[in-house]
Amino acid sequence: MSASLRDVTWPRFLRAPDGQLVARLYEPALRRAVRYDRCCAYFSSSVLSAAASGFGAFIQRVLDGEVVNKPAIRLLVNEELSEADVAALLDAGQEAPLVQALLAQLGSPETALQKRRLEMLAWLAREGWLEVRVGIMRQADGILHAKFGLFVDAQKDAVVFAGSGNESANGLRGNYEKLEISWSWGDAERHVHFRDEFEALWSGNDPAVASVPLPQAVRDALIKLAPDVPPVAEAEDNLRRQRAAMLWSYALAAPYMPEGGAATCDAMAPVTLWPHQRRVVAEAASAWPEGRLLCDEVGMGKTVEAILILRRLLAGRGVKRALLLPPANLLPQWQGELREKGGLRVPRLEGPRTLVWPDGTKQTVAGLAEALEQDLLLLSRETARTEGNLPILLAARPWDLVLLDEGHAARRASQIEGEFNTPTLLLGLLRRLQATGQARSFMILSATPMQTHPWEPWDLLQVLGEGGLWLSGFHVVSRFYEALAALERGQLSRREALALARILAATPQRPSPPAELSLPPVEDAEAFAQALRFLPAEARTRTVAWLRSCSPLARRMHRNTRRTLRRYYEMGLLERPPPQRDVREDPFDFETQEEREVYEAVTRYIDRRFDELEGQKPGKGFVMTIYRRRAASSPVALRKSLERRAMGLKAVIAQRAYDDTVLDLEDAEELEDLLNVKLTSALPETPQEAAAELAEVEDLLSRIASLGGLDTKRDRLVAWTKKLTADGRGVLIFTGYTDTMEYLRDALASAFGSAVASYSGEGGAVRAGQAWIPASKEAVTAALRAGTIKVLVCTDAASEGLNLQAAGALVNFDLPWNPSKVEQRIGRVDRIGQELPVLPIVNLYLQDSVDERVYRALARRCGLFETFVGPMQPVLSQAIRMLIGKEHVDEEALAKAAEAIRKNPAVMQAFPEDEPAALQAEEGLFRPEQVETLLSALEGTGIRVKAESNTVHLIGTGPLRIVTHPSGVVAHPEASCVDGLDARQWRLLRELQQPGERLPLVLASAEEGAFRAVVCGWVSAEGLHEVRSFADLQALMVDWDGQEPPNGAWKTARLQLAAKARQHVSELAQRCAAAAAVSRVAQAEAARLRLIEELGRTLICFEPDTNDLNGKFHRLATERTATAERLQHVYGRLGGYPEWDEFQLADLREFRTGLTGNQVKTRLTGRELDAAMADPRWALALPTS
Repeated sequence: MSASLRDVTWPRFLRAPDGQLVARLYEPALRRAVRYDRCCAYFSSSVLSAAASGFGAFIQRVLDGEVVNKPAIRLLVNEELSEADVAALLDAGQEAPLVQALLAQLGSPETALQKRRLEMLAWLAREGWLEVRVGIMRQADGILHAKFGLFVDAQKDAVVFAGSGNESANGLRGNYEKLEISWSWGDAERHVHFRDEFEALWSGNDPAVASVPLPQAVRDALIKLAPDVPPVAEAEDNLRRQRAAMLWSYALAAPYMPEGGAATCDAMAPVTLWPHQRRVVAEAASAWPEGRLLCDEVGMGKTVEAILILRRLLAGRGVKRALLLPPANLLPQWQGELREKGGLRVPRLEGPRTLVWPDGTKQTVAGLAEALEQDLLLLSRETARTEGNLPILLAARPWDLVLLDEGHAARRASQIEGEFNTPTLLLGLLRRLQATGQARSFMILSATPMQTHPWEPWDLLQVLGEGGLWLSGFHVVSRFYEALAALERGQLSRREALALARILAATPQRPSPPAELSLPPVEDAEAFAQALRFLPAEARTRTVAWLRSCSPLARRMHRNTRRTLRRYYEMGLLERPPPQRDVREDPFDFETQEEREVYEAVTRYIDRRFDELEGQKPGKGFVMTIYRRRAASSPVALRKSLERRAMGLKAVIAQRAYDDTVLDLEDAEELEDLLNVKLTSALPETPQEAAAELAEVEDLLSRIASLGGLDTKRDRLVAWTKKLTADGRGVLIFTGYTDTMEYLRDALASAFGSAVASYSGEGGAVRAGQAWIPASKEAVTAALRAGTIKVLVCTDAASEGLNLQAAGALVNFDLPWNPSKVEQRIGRVDRIGQELPVLPIVNLYLQDSVDERVYRALARRCGLFETFVGPMQPVLSQAIRMLIGKEHVDEEALAKAAEAIRKNPAVMQAFPEDEPAALQAEEGLFRPEQVETLLSALEGTGIRVKAESNTVHLIGTGPLRIVTHPSGVVAHPEASCVDGLDARQWRLLRELQQPGERLPLVLASAEEGAFRAVVCGWVSAEGLHEVRSFADLQALMVDWDGQEPPNGAWKTARLQLAAKARQHVSELAQRCAAAAAVSRVAQAEAARLRLIEELGRTLICFEPDTNDLNGKFHRLATERTATAERLQHVYGRLGGYPEWDEFQLADLREFRTGLTGNQVKTRLTGRELDAAMADPRWALALPTS
């Protein structure tokens, strides 16, 4: 059925302006009318423009075939002529005076709004849908003052309006003159009156007014304004659209702008950076493609730093393709953090053929090769490092950035100082990606870049592109830090001082020394060394600090600690200091003899089987360590382990097939990694042996069952939990085993009810009545934050990436194999954002157990539980061997190892802390609070905006959801911030833009590979103006009425801005290429220096003196021996004879003096020389394909 005027409730009276005339009368009427008759005032641009109000909807209905009769619109305008002109027109048909008057009145539109409305009217006239007649007073003593109109629909119903409305532009926009409205079905008499009056005027039958057709000359002038394309958009809407297009253009382009764009990336992220994070993000992003090690302590937000760095780089700063390599168990966590903290939608590869998107959508791919076509991809490092996948990774399109989490796993397979060439699969992957040019840059995250040996972080620096003398051999690094320690003590030798001068001279990136030190240039080695040796005591600290800042480790590593936060607090940049840990040890003994007897029986069984299995084959008995630790965890964990073993024993007795893998898989994988062996269940081989062990296991199970509800450790936990929650804080309880977690949550539920929840590798669970139901990570953390959950029982899965600082205490119900995991656990509550000043940390131990002895020694000697113990990682590695039974517990050995590390400068310097700095926060060009302005700008543009919640708005037909608050990103996986990094936002902008428009906001973009820059300006008749911010743009738009800027000025501005954008992009690309070239040269130089040193060491093993080394080189290379052939290859690789300086010669003499006879013989085999020749960095001496 045709639209009806009766569908609208019409107002009786209307007053202009405020949009009422268009919104409440013209537009709704013209959406329903098939005829529109109107008696207007003067014939002029403003009057005709006013008369065209709402014509967009009418034109659309014409195009849709809803209006069929021509003319559908009749406009009667009036003109004032002299009596003679009236007579000439009416009697003789002389139109000249009228044409002259009308053309003068038509003139040129004053505003773009008038122009666009006249285009509508002109199009209708050209197509025959509109006819204009001119009313002339017959007596030439006035003008036609009647102003009224009628809308008629297909059902012959009519709406009538009349009044003194001033139909000039000022009348419609400025004056408040009343229109009276009526409708034929309510006031038929008024309708008939105005209908008849219009017909009389139109036909020329009115006694006072004559009407004549619009002269052809005037009609032609009007039709010239008609556009080629039907102008269906309301002129008012068109102006809104243009304003919206400019606002959205600027907002989306702001992150790509050279000045202020990087700060805009941070400002528009869904997370607010802390002072230390701002500094890391700004420095690391601006240094790209120089890679960085992000080594903040656990809980300090290095993942957020990495994500915000990535955001900056993705905004045209060199990164378009990024491969992110976290551990497999952290893939979902990383995906969530990228979305919630960075607003980035990144798929992860699960299995061989499934891409999983943040909203859970799954996309099937043909395999890894197709998955690698994604510009942003989360891929587990376990998948990436396999030998079978390496060729696929090397064949993919190159990556601008490869990010590795838990980067300490990328290390040497053989942990020996000279074994640089033997990487693990993961380190080998990174080296291959770098050497082949498949990765332009790297970012590596690790709270513990050194696990067991001080060269480990330096191996990571090589992946980042460091080389030269620093990376030629770790002894260079050791000597540097030993010299710094000597300088601090005031005991720097001449040789140590010369070593410092030599390494600094080989460090072109070194910062300048503080001017007040007045040090000679490092190139004058003797003078520089002399100055260092005789520094006054008060200058040593500053000098050492400067020297330390010259090392690649200081330049490439960012490390913030809780001490850093405290110093920021003291600088007044944080509201509160970091919390203090209150560590409470609770060594307990069994309260009942029954428990003690059961534990002792289990211990005897485990010890006996361990010894038996080790006697059969070394390493075979370690599986029994699992039973020992599960026995220390809980009776339930032990019972279930023994039940599983009993099933395996029964299979052996019945001679049935059984799986020989470890029966308790939960911690077997970790133990296998720690032992570097493949564990088996170690079941007996014969039915007779299995029957004997089964009897013992069943006896143990019977003893455990006899305990009933006795459990001293559980009861102590309940008591601790009640005590810790008494002040309202939430508590995390950690255990290593899912069996124990389920047991404890049931026990705690009897005291705390639904305030208990759990989290494990299977996800979260909350209490509903007497059952446990699944809960998402977000639901669990939100409930903990709201206080509806007070107790969260976790396995170590919760220590891997979950942010649980809403809790304020932690209990280690049992302790992990790996002491490093303790910090991971504590880092869930002791992290940035924690508001409580003191965090109780409770450790439950069985008295005199291995756990108590080892962990208490680590607490005393290394500060475990109290502070982060990064430099003490080698001690923790030794402790692991004691915890798993590979070494006897020796507290004194741990103490000696800790003391040795404190005395090793190269180890202690592996963890340099960032110096706090009051970094001035840059103001973003576009701010989150301005998103509301963007959404409001879409009103009236034809693009629908629907508020789905307080923070999420659906735009258009979707799916584009924009958030006005960061929480919206967390709540809706598809929502995004306004940041120009989401392609869907640019598609929205294209809907707002129209080809060929000449708007005053001019944006010019330039791209070169992954580099992109956008510069902008505002063009007016006065020239090109800078647009300093979104707010500045808003101010410029206040006085803009839609008028296009002069064409010449607009074109000139575009050329100027485009040139500026191209220059910026070119500079970025050139800087990147130069940095890559420097890196390749430096690494090839490191390989060359290594080879020269090994050559010298080999030569002096043939003859111990250092006189004429090149002569020896020549002589030995020309003999008919295997050594000669090797030396010839060395000569070819070096491209001639090396130069030997006195420092190198002295080093060689010292080296030779320290060798034993056997070591000299080993050297003469040429193994070390061959290794230097096989250094993988030689590949970097060749250009990439």
